[in-house]
Amino acid sequence: MKSITMLANLKNNLLVLSCLLFSFFLSGAIACWIVIGLISLINTEQRNLMIRNFKNEKYLWILPLFYLLHVAGLLWTNNYAQAGLDLQIKLTFLLLPVIISSYQLDDRLINKVRRYFIGGILISCALLLFIATRRFLHGEPFTVYFYSELSSAIMHPTYFSLYLNAALLFVFHEMLLSTHRRTIWMGAAIMIILFVFIVLLSARTAEATAFISLFVMILLYWRKKAGFRFIYPFLVVISVALITQTVLLKYSNRFAQVENAIQKEHTSGETSYNSTTGRMEIWKETISIVPQYWLIGTGTGDVKDVLNTTYHEHHFAYGYEKSLNTHNQYLQSFLTLGIIGLLLFVLAIKVPWLMRNSYHPLLLMLLFIFALNCLTESMLEAQRGAIFFALMISIFGRKIHSTSKLSH
Repeated sequence: MKSITMLANLKNNLLVLSCLLFSFFLSGAIACWIVIGLISLINTEQRNLMIRNFKNEKYLWILPLFYLLHVAGLLWTNNYAQAGLDLQIKLTFLLLPVIISSYQLDDRLINKVRRYFIGGILISCALLLFIATRRFLHGEPFTVYFYSELSSAIMHPTYFSLYLNAALLFVFHEMLLSTHRRTIWMGAAIMIILFVFIVLLSARTAEATAFISLFVMILLYWRKKAGFRFIYPFLVVISVALITQTVLLKYSNRFAQVENAIQKEHTSGETSYNSTTGRMEIWKETISIVPQYWLIGTGTGDVKDVLNTTYHEHHFAYGYEKSLNTHNQYLQSFLTLGIIGLLLFVLAIKVPWLMRNSYHPLLLMLLFIFALNCLTESMLEAQRGAIFFALMISIFGRKIHSTSKLSH
């Protein structure tokens, strides 16, 4: 009995440690999950718990099914090297839902997961600011504090902005649960840091998502929270975020690309593309070939080859030279695996919203921000996006034995 308790405590510590390391030391987080998996397989009681929980949590089946559909896609693909890379990137879809099922999750463990994840994000922010400042002091331009130059030491700004948005939701949830004024204002200070970093990273979808998701979060909690003692700290956060956005736009304004794209939408003979106009052209190219592959898709490894061929035929050098994906996960899944692939991905996002009384509100919001980011990025085509999606669903996509009226 004592050994079982020790194993359970070790697994709990490894899980929260993985959430701390996740944003700045992904290899360390993966190592934690491997050890958790081994413990769960070796110990009979842990293994039985894992099997039983996974059987009972049918929503978690969607991710392994989605992965197995990618495996099936090998039957009609030609580029096995690319297919192998794709299967490696998405391997956590198959493993994490099963591994995390070895836990009997409760509010205490969920709270630790949230707090350690926030702590890891703050460590990442401090690390990136330190690196940027050192570069600046060594004579590099002020741009080291913006976009990919700021985040490149650990990951692309799109994915770090996604993590920042998740941390914002976790902090906001913590503020709602708290009855202590000091904790609420401390949460507000952390939210300001996260907002400022989102603005510095200049990921446009993430910036819009940060504001939208917090207002949606308030609506979700409206009937569950008596009083609004957090409203003044929240207003301070929003005010500081808007002021920061206004000031920093003078130094890094990537929203201007959107305005230029709208103005030039009907311009003929345009040969110069940026990230906005490039995306618009990619979506047109992708939509033009989807009817050819709507049933079973191109196969797991052929989607880039098909897109590159289309780019080349239509003289879209910007897409061809960079070998760009669809920059929209819905289109990416549709083109790769056909209508079944698209439906499985949409189900992974939609099911908890259809049954929202059965799932943790944080899962709903995490899926919401992920769904918004998928409109302008193929989020599951990079390991950072795929692992985040798998981890959040594996942890928050299960029924929680709630001891707090706000936690479920």
